Amino acid sequence: MPERDYDWIARRAYSLWEEEGRPDGRDEAHWQTALNDWETLHASASETTAKAGRRIADAQASVQEEGLVITEEPVRPVRKAARSRKG
Repeated sequence: MPERDYDWIARRAYSLWEEEGRPDGRDEAHWQTALNDWETLHASASETTAKAGRRIADAQASVQEEGLVITEEPVRPVRKAARSRKG
């Protein structure tokens, strides 16, 4: 797991504190909730990245199996010519 983003966690804890009306004595609970939120977001982002990597690898393997050629330049859509006004 990469280093925790303590700035993000602190801002999230502060936001939770404000949302609850700035109560006294709840700082530890807010910090723990913010930490759990960060860990959940990080795990979700890591899972999404891993799934994207698998999809890319599967697509590349599929292209190779079919003998297709991958070009480096994207295909650009053809623009329609503007209509001329006759009047």
